Amino acid sequence: MLMTPRTAIPVTSIQDTLEPLAARLGDARVVAVGESAHHVPQYWALRHRLVRHLVERLGFTVVAIESGFSEGLSVDRWIQGGDGVPAEVARAGMTYRHGRLPEEQRFLAMLRDLAGRDTPVRFVGIDLPGDLASMTPALDSLGRYLTIADPGALDLLDRIRGQAGKYAGPHTVPAFLAYRSMAAADRDELTVLLAELSARFDANRPLHRRSVGPLAVATARHELRLAVLLDQALRAQCAGSLVPNVRDAAMAETTLGLLAGGDHRVVLLAANSHLQRVPLRLGDVEIPVLGSHLADELGDGFRNIAVTAEAGRTPSRRPAPADPAGVEIVEVDLADPVPGSLEALLAGHPGAALADLRPLRAAAEGPQRLRVLDSWTEVPVADAFDLAVSLPWIG
Repeated sequence: MLMTPRTAIPVTSIQDTLEPLAARLGDARVVAVGESAHHVPQYWALRHRLVRHLVERLGFTVVAIESGFSEGLSVDRWIQGGDGVPAEVARAGMTYRHGRLPEEQRFLAMLRDLAGRDTPVRFVGIDLPGDLASMTPALDSLGRYLTIADPGALDLLDRIRGQAGKYAGPHTVPAFLAYRSMAAADRDELTVLLAELSARFDANRPLHRRSVGPLAVATARHELRLAVLLDQALRAQCAGSLVPNVRDAAMAETTLGLLAGGDHRVVLLAANSHLQRVPLRLGDVEIPVLGSHLADELGDGFRNIAVTAEAGRTPSRRPAPADPAGVEIVEVDLADPVPGSLEALLAGHPGAALADLRPLRAAAEGPQRLRVLDSWTEVPVADAFDLAVSLPWIG
């Protein structure tokens, strides 16, 4: 165990064993593991080791990821023994380009292996459907459900499809531009129709339970709820406001729902910026995020781990008007850690360096910057995260 000279907090290597990390999680019901960027092989290799340890040794039962809820249902079916090729299952069932890395596919294969050995583990996407670009995945699933549970609602669902189809597409930025160009009356009609279907669903819920069972009812109702919240997120964005942050509230609602009705423990995988315990700050405005919702609801029952890197190369985003998505993913070099950053605090330690940041809170000190992609965000890191892991190199 090493001590950082400036702060005298212990820094432990977890290169060979995860016991030092697991020992600091206590009896938390939700343990969140972050990342400074998506699609980094080394981060997925760390997640692979950590999640396996938490499921096998500490009894965690749900692996939840920043990916579409409706899409993730097919991944969970595969993990529970369904048919399919891992690469195809991952690409079809994980949004935001997840599932393309071999490390991500091996991660899902590991969960399937655990489930096949009677280790209870589920996979759940916690996010809004369709990369925020379409509610079609949720509507398609609802169509199959309503065909059995409430055929009389299918006409209403078709009217929702008609309006939602005016903006839906495979890419977030063009879909939002299409939504913004819709007539205000059409946007309003979509919102009203979703409210009408929600009211009908709830009014007929006892009949649904009798025909399809309570689990199918709960799943379908949440898919409808997330379609409603996607609509509300688009309305807020169209109004030019980041408040309310509907997307993170939706992910928190999904995560908290996983704890209901049992002794479930959840491993949550998402970007660092979603997982921080404190709201984002834009000037004088506070914006709650997924982690701040969970900290508010669960207190010490929520533990979060910032995951970052000292050096290497990272995926990042750049505007690309000629690209159908409007942005492109590029690989760029990481700059050296800047003074006052978490990465500077943990620099120079061999292997994967683990730091418990909680002692810094009482001392009102600690790093104030954290990597996001290839840039930095200003955040009181010790207040925002319980633990941190820094890898010496990624890419």
